[in-house]
Amino acid sequence: MSQQSIERATRVLGLFTFERPSWRVSDIAKTLDLAIGTTHGIVKALANSDYLAQDPATKEYKLGLKLMELGSLQSATYELNRKSATPITYLAQHTDTIGRVGVLYHNAILTTLSTDHQEWHPSSYIGPTVPAYCTGMGRAILSQLPMRELVEHLATVQLLPYTPKTLTDPVELHEEISATRERGYSLVFGETLIHLNTIGAPVWGAEGKVIGAISVSGTNDVIGPETDIVGFANRLMDVASEISVQMGYRAQPKFVDET
Repeated sequence: MSQQSIERATRVLGLFTFERPSWRVSDIAKTLDLAIGTTHGIVKALANSDYLAQDPATKEYKLGLKLMELGSLQSATYELNRKSATPITYLAQHTDTIGRVGVLYHNAILTTLSTDHQEWHPSSYIGPTVPAYCTGMGRAILSQLPMRELVEHLATVQLLPYTPKTLTDPVELHEEISATRERGYSLVFGETLIHLNTIGAPVWGAEGKVIGAISVSGTNDVIGPETDIVGFANRLMDVASEISVQMGYRAQPKFVDET
């Protein structure tokens, strides 16, 4: 297989998103500006290897089971997941919350590990990226970026209101990220799902830089105004520190203001 064929195949796979999980060959060809025959050949090759699967009724293609197999393997062997799984699962189980591990990927948060797949919360599942600016793990990571990187990040994303509580004003968002930096943890109440509240904390790597984040999420009766938020956050930060040490971190975290 030529390099061009591989590049085209990856472009095809890159079209499938949470918002649009299935595609017709004609739509793929039009979107990627490829000939129908060329596109059909690429799609067929991917389908023959189970990277894509065709719906017999609609004739549309969706991601295949081979990608699920590879994704499960990646999740199980990913070092941050291996070091995080036990402590975040323990915390989640003992606080009746959903625990997550995530990283900043292409200007969004990719959940690499989730302790619970509850039906009422679609974001419990690992995989699809979610915005960094309105999520617990996202703000925890953003709060530890050098100022220049933070400004560049926020300039590249559209601040959409997922709920009436979502912070979309740039000034207010910068203030909240600054508050997160001072506290050491993020608080996101009802900004992605109106009934879900999240506390997030950054995780550090061997080079002294933030490499990801962990979070716990729950409904208002678990994480809310009437609960011990500070105590909850302290437990989460202790877990984040434990994971950071496991990832090779040794020095005290410091935010570097690079203007």
